[in-house]
Amino acid sequence: MNRSLSSVFVVVASLFAAFALTWFYLRTKAESKPLKTPFEHAFLAKAHGDGQKLLILRADSPAEAATLMKTDGKPNDALKKSFATALWLDVRLGGENQLVVSSGETLPSGLAKGKPIEIASRRECEQAGLFHLEDFYAEIKNRLVILNLISRRPGLSKKILEIWGDEKPLELSSILIQSESDGNLKELRQGEPRGLYGSSQATLIQIEILSTLGLDGLMDLKADVLVSAIEEIRDGKFVARLRSATLREAHRRKLKRYAGPTRTTEAAQELLNAGYDGVIFETLEVLESIRL
Repeated sequence: MNRSLSSVFVVVASLFAAFALTWFYLRTKAESKPLKTPFEHAFLAKAHGDGQKLLILRADSPAEAATLMKTDGKPNDALKKSFATALWLDVRLGGENQLVVSSGETLPSGLAKGKPIEIASRRECEQAGLFHLEDFYAEIKNRLVILNLISRRPGLSKKILEIWGDEKPLELSSILIQSESDGNLKELRQGEPRGLYGSSQATLIQIEILSTLGLDGLMDLKADVLVSAIEEIRDGKFVARLRSATLREAHRRKLKRYAGPTRTTEAAQELLNAGYDGVIFETLEVLESIRL
């Protein structure tokens, strides 16, 4: 019996020692791995050139986009910081391969109310009061814009590449492409390597997991900017959920970190004070409460 217990102890101790040595090796490798130089892109220079924060308004219509007045350089008395502004557009692929801007997944009204946008025709989307990306061209010209690509069907990346680039409606210098899908970002990086890209959900999860082991430095991070949803419902209210691990890793790699959407001034202030470089807002009223 004692011999059996001794054998078990030896096996457990050996496994623990092997794990410890492996962790120590990986930890040393992570700490010695050189950091990739952050991508110097015109979007980032415009958004943060003077050390300013970026206030980002989520818009579903050209009218909402038009309400965001230019406020670059306007100070905030509480934070003693100046701000740049940008628009956030949720872009979906419709049933006729049209690019639809909508924060919701289904048609909000019309004869086809409740129908998923991904199978809705152009006419059905228009009847529901939704707008297509081309409807925003006049409002987003010469303005910083984040396109959040949402699609379960193939083809969205290809459609974006047709309108994004030199001498195209969407300028490389003022657009950041974001998507929770690794596939969309990978296809776009291959098609337009000069573009600025956000982070997929898988990327953020990897950072969180590796950070718990102290091995986040091992990650070959493709993202130029880390962007994530940071709000959850708690006691019936939306509150900010700070992801300290990804925030620390972003700053260690000298990457910008955006988060949102926020629905209250308090949550936005908390994010800015925590060190986020940009905050996404659901309404202009909350954004105005920060910048004024």
